Amino acid sequence: MLRTLLVVLLLFACCPFAGADEVVITLGGDCVLGTREEWKNETDTFDTLIAQKGPGWCFGAIAEPFLTDDISLINLEGVLQSHSQGHAKGKQYTFRGDPSCTEILKAAGIEQVNLANNHYIDFGRPGRESTRAALAGAGIGFSGYTYRSVVTVNGHRIGFAGCRETVFLQRPETVYNDLKYLKKQGCDAIIYSCHWGSEYSPGHSKRQTRMADYALKYGADMVVGTHPHCVQGVESRRGGVVLYSLGNLVFGGTHELTTFDALVAQATLRFEGGRYQGVTLRLMPVLTSSDRPRNNFRPQWAAGEDYDRIMQQIQADSEIKISGEMWFPHQ
Repeated sequence: MLRTLLVVLLLFACCPFAGADEVVITLGGDCVLGTREEWKNETDTFDTLIAQKGPGWCFGAIAEPFLTDDISLINLEGVLQSHSQGHAKGKQYTFRGDPSCTEILKAAGIEQVNLANNHYIDFGRPGRESTRAALAGAGIGFSGYTYRSVVTVNGHRIGFAGCRETVFLQRPETVYNDLKYLKKQGCDAIIYSCHWGSEYSPGHSKRQTRMADYALKYGADMVVGTHPHCVQGVESRRGGVVLYSLGNLVFGGTHELTTFDALVAQATLRFEGGRYQGVTLRLMPVLTSSDRPRNNFRPQWAAGEDYDRIMQQIQADSEIKISGEMWFPHQ
C-alpha cells in the first residue's frame, strides 16, 4: 500500500497537471498493410494470412492503447489499390495492399495515418489517389505530402502533418507551410511526422536533428520519426519532444526481418485553461512479430529481456534519462 502511494505521489510530482484536461494520442511506427508486388501470386504472404485470419489479426495482441485513446497515428508505408496500375517497376521494393485493408486500421481504432514516406509513391498517381480515397471512405484521416488533418478532442484542436527528409532538403518551406496552415486553423497542439534517417541505423543523424529543430521552431509540439526500421532516441528540444524512430509495427513487406525491436508511444497532451502545457510520454516497447523468427504480421508487447534491450537501445541514442513514463513541459 505504501509503495503504491509513493508511486502515485511521484507521478504527480513529475506531471503537475495530472488530472487536468488532456488528449491521449497513441503513436505507432512503419506499417505495410500489404505485400510486395512480385509476391502477389504467392501463397504465404500478408494478403493470404489476413484473408484467413481477418482484419483483427494484426493489432489484436497490442490493441488496448489504440482502442482506448482519443487518437491513434501510424505511418502507412505503401498504397491501397486493387490493381497494379502505375506500378514503379524499376523500384526495388514496392508495397501494395487492397483498399479493404482499411478494415485493419478500423478494427484497431487507428484514426490517423501519415503518408509522407517513400512507398506512398510506389504506384504513381493512381496509387496515391486510390489510397486517399480508401482512407477517406473508411473515415480515416491522413496527412503528409502537403495534406493536413485537424481533429477536435475535448474542445482542443490537434493538427497532423508530415514530410520526407528528401523533400525537406529540397524544399524546407514545405514544413513551414504545413505548420503555418495548422496554426491558422487554430490548432492547440501539432504532431509532425518526419520520414527520415538511414535504414537500420541505431543512431539519429544531424540531418534528422536539423529537420526536427526546423519543425519545432515553426510550431510543431511533437515530432514523430519513421523510416530507419529500428528504434532510435528521444529528445526534448525547443520546448517540444522528438521521437527519432519508432521502428516497424505491422510490416507485410518483409518476411525475414532484420530486427523485431520497435516502439509504441502514448502521448498524453495536457491542457490547463485551454492552453497546452506539455506531454506525458509513455514508452511501450513492442516486438514486430509474435512468432519470431517468422514474421506473422502480429506484433506483441515486449517483456523481460526484450523490454530491457529495447529501452537500452533508445537510451543509447538519447541525451536525456529514459524511463517508461516521462513528463515534458511545454516551454
